[in-house]
Amino acid sequence: MLRLIQGYYHFLMLGKFMEQLMLTNDLSDLAMDYPLRTGKNTSFMLKERMLKRLFTSFYGHQEQRNVYGYLTEVSAFRGIFSVMREMIENDANFREYLKDLLRDQYFPFEQLIRFLRNVLNHTTTSSLKLKLEDYEVQRDFILSPKVQRVQKLNGSARITLDFHYSKYVAQRKGSLEYGIQLSIDFKKLKPDLQLEKLVSWHQLYLLSELCFNIAQLADQHFKPKKQRN
Repeated sequence: MLRLIQGYYHFLMLGKFMEQLMLTNDLSDLAMDYPLRTGKNTSFMLKERMLKRLFTSFYGHQEQRNVYGYLTEVSAFRGIFSVMREMIENDANFREYLKDLLRDQYFPFEQLIRFLRNVLNHTTTSSLKLKLEDYEVQRDFILSPKVQRVQKLNGSARITLDFHYSKYVAQRKGSLEYGIQLSIDFKKLKPDLQLEKLVSWHQLYLLSELCFNIAQLADQHFKPKKQRN
């Protein structure tokens, strides 16, 4: 499943690069009927006419959000956060590795991944509006006496991730300040609140990058010693 997280991140990078190619280059002349093989004796035809129309609609409209780029982002974010949450939930070895790696940032990382996974999986609108089921149980968990005591939240339901690579990843080179800061107050969440009012698109990219880097580190960590050399 670590490779699946990496795959979703690669999908995000390639998809957004291809989007920029379509926005800045008129690719309509490349359109053609293309039989996409779907089985040993079957194929599905990609139609030249539709492809040409799509390429033409993208070209020269860099300032507009388009369905291709939007679906690439949302699908990748959903996949990355869903697989990360699944691994935290069901893979004890990975969970312990993650706790050792993130230390004091493990709890906020886990809680934010759970929340974002819920929102992205439950949404039925392009505006990514919250539903009560996205956060109600989690909010009550955060406000429970045990979590309040252990995490020293003092009655607060604000979860803050403040991660700098230089502090937690010894292999990381570059700026000492590079990382991600993300804070959500679960007491203030309401149904129909748009996700983008809580978390910027840039923060979603940074969190996806962090998941990708964690997956790479864990993949290397769990490889047999012979394969590492």
